[in-house]
Amino acid sequence: MTTTSNTVEANVGSEAAARDDYALRQVPPTWRYSRSALILALSGGSTAAFFLAFPAQLATGFGVQNVLIGMVYALVLQTALNYVFIRTASRTGLNSDLMSRGLALGFDGSAWTTLIYWVTWVIFFGIEGQILAGALAEQIGIPSWLSYLIVGGAFLPLVIYGISFMYRFQKWTLLLYALGIGILLVNVLTKPNLGDSISNIGELSEGATLGGLGLLGVIAAYNGLIGNVTFGHADIGRLLANDQSLASSRRTDIFWLSFLPYSLVAYVLFGLLGLLFWAVTKETNPGTYFVQLIGVIGFLLIIVTQLRINLINAYSGSLCLANFFSRLQITPNRSFWAVVMVVIGVVLMFGNILDHVDKVLTFEGVLIAAWIGVIFTDMIFVRGRAGYGPNNGQFIEYRRAMLSHWNKVGVLPLVVSTILGSVLALGGATGKLGGEVSLYLSGFITFIVAGLLTLFLGLRDRGRSYAVRDLIGWPRDDSVVECPLDHEVVSTSDMFPCPYHEAWICSHDCMGTRGCGEQCKTLSEEQLLQIPLPPRTERLESVNDRLSEKSNTSETL
Repeated sequence: MTTTSNTVEANVGSEAAARDDYALRQVPPTWRYSRSALILALSGGSTAAFFLAFPAQLATGFGVQNVLIGMVYALVLQTALNYVFIRTASRTGLNSDLMSRGLALGFDGSAWTTLIYWVTWVIFFGIEGQILAGALAEQIGIPSWLSYLIVGGAFLPLVIYGISFMYRFQKWTLLLYALGIGILLVNVLTKPNLGDSISNIGELSEGATLGGLGLLGVIAAYNGLIGNVTFGHADIGRLLANDQSLASSRRTDIFWLSFLPYSLVAYVLFGLLGLLFWAVTKETNPGTYFVQLIGVIGFLLIIVTQLRINLINAYSGSLCLANFFSRLQITPNRSFWAVVMVVIGVVLMFGNILDHVDKVLTFEGVLIAAWIGVIFTDMIFVRGRAGYGPNNGQFIEYRRAMLSHWNKVGVLPLVVSTILGSVLALGGATGKLGGEVSLYLSGFITFIVAGLLTLFLGLRDRGRSYAVRDLIGWPRDDSVVECPLDHEVVSTSDMFPCPYHEAWICSHDCMGTRGCGEQCKTLSEEQLLQIPLPPRTERLESVNDRLSEKSNTSETL
């Protein structure tokens, strides 16, 4: 564990926290990481072979010039969305699902969005796994079906650990990865016909023209990525140190985490490299041309690359499954759901998901656009500008004890915009309702409709649907406490008085409690405050003292 400037450790929690990274909980100020650690963790995703293949696949149908414009579009929009969501996630300690509960969807209303998000991650897991399986089959001459099974089996022991293992793994493999990419670049840049390959790259895109439907198609495909990556940054951003956490932070941390790993490296740097490799090899699948260009080294490079990215995919997807099934009071640990991710990912490999990536991302973009439209509008306008919601919009309520099951402010716009966007996308894909124009604009229309409806309903509601009662504050001066049921270290803002257990318990244990009749929602505040607080623990005394010092320091700055 890392340490702060004094003797208090920067990460204080149980073995379960180290494995699951508070997957179903608010992340307390005692379990945060530095910017560099999280950038390294994300680098496994941003350096994925997919980001080499994706622009080349788009360029074959839509043209290189349109893809270059799409890269700039993705760079700007991704950075802006990342910044907004990382800032909120770091401040609150909430992942995308917990955030969505309070941002106009309700406790059960956010379950649907979590399932959408999981579908995205498992699709990416299948795509990256298929790229790796293709390299394996190419190198040792085995059938594809066998390579899929081998790849799936190899991931099983790796996906059960949390962010601390991912950080170490990305750090250990980064040098190997950089060395392999360097060898590949030297091989390509020293080819005698390199200039001709680059100058003739436009010939690989038959019939493509600048702008028009081609540009719309590129942007629609990028939108499918942008939405997914935004929520991925929120899930990682909840672990980012801030001025209230034990781990140290800098003012520029949010920007660099928003900009470097995906906006710059994945979209621009790897996008350009992918087009270069495509121009030279006429292949779009890195799993094939890595091996063709540099043999065994290429095979080892694709192994390292895909291990790095699919750890991210499995981690994020397992968070989604854990959050979704928690609504049904099914709460095994995150590692169990990571194994489920691997199994379903292998099934997608058998379905040849890689060859359908552009259409898949366009449809997925519609679903993600509805989600972003709702919670972005609620976060920035309904709460930020109008100040509606708990604590004048500053507190995102996510605890079961304080939430209604469904919040009409977000659920209705989510359903309406998703249906509308899906109809447009499906109609466009089948040559109806305007054909390709409808297909490519479906994501934009979905986002706009979701946002406008959320704004209208949110301003009319004036925050009445965001919590079932006024906030009940923690009646003691400590910042973190040990939950009396599962003995995990949690923020005191995560605790709530439970009449069923006759104790203040954390939101995770509240979520897993059955048969309680939700008495906490009907008893008065006076009755709830008679429930005894958990005792102070000796091991957290110095931690709370240090957190109090940091809080006082940040207030004086």
